[in-house]
Amino acid sequence: MGGQTEPLSWLLVGHLVGDYLVQTSWMANNKASQWLPLLAHVVVYTACVYLFSLPAGGIGYSGLALILIAHVILDHRRVVIWWVRTVCQADDIPWMAVVVDQSWHALVLALASLM
Repeated sequence: MGGQTEPLSWLLVGHLVGDYLVQTSWMANNKASQWLPLLAHVVVYTACVYLFSLPAGGIGYSGLALILIAHVILDHRRVVIWWVRTVCQADDIPWMAVVVDQSWHALVLALASLM
């Protein structure tokens, strides 16, 4: 890293801030079943990721679009639940959905950092 923080590191910090520190209980409890809390969370989340990308030079529109769209899909939960049941075959393990969700978010951020 040579004394500088890589762009992906900044995206991950933005992810943690947006997904945990500034997500309200209203967003967290309702985003899987209602569009307004989901979209509110995704806008706040994407803004956090964007702001934290600035020290590394920012992120392009295509990367932001990927992050925003993927976050809507993942936090709506249908894809995550399908993955846990079908691929992991672990729907009886409550924490598996969190691990799958966060793994997909990390993958999306890694791809966005290359755009």
